[in-house]
Amino acid sequence: MTEFYGPLPAGVTRATDFEQAAYDRQAVSLVDLLRARMAKGERVVKGVTFTDCRIEGPAVMLVLGCQFEGSDFGNPSGDIRNLILRPASQSAVIGAIPVDSCSFTRCAFVGVGYTGADHFLDQLLALGKQNG
Repeated sequence: MTEFYGPLPAGVTRATDFEQAAYDRQAVSLVDLLRARMAKGERVVKGVTFTDCRIEGPAVMLVLGCQFEGSDFGNPSGDIRNLILRPASQSAVIGAIPVDSCSFTRCAFVGVGYTGADHFLDQLLALGKQNG
C-alpha cells in the first residue's frame, strides 16, 4: 500500500470534468466529484467506473455497494486500522463522501479514509492481516 501526493504517475492525467460516467488513467478528486453532483442536486457519487486511476482526498469515503479489484487502498502508516472510521450512528454519516455502485479497478487511493457497513470495513481490516 502506497501513499504519494507528488507528481502524477506516467500516463495519468488530472481529471477536469467531474460529471463523467467513467475515468481511465486519471487523477480524480473525490471532493470535486461530489461537488459537481451536488451542483445538480445529487447527494451521492453513483455508478461511476474508475480504471487505473488515482483517487485523491483528503476525504472519508462512505462506501455503499462498490466493487474493488486490484486496488491500493492507501498508506495505513503501518496499521490498516488507520484507514477505517467506524460510524457511531446506524442512520447517517455526516461529512463523508457517499459513493454507491461504483467500480474501482487497479486504482490507487491517496489521502482517503473509509467508512460504511461493518462487513466492508471488516474486509478492509482483513487486508492488513494478509499483509502483516
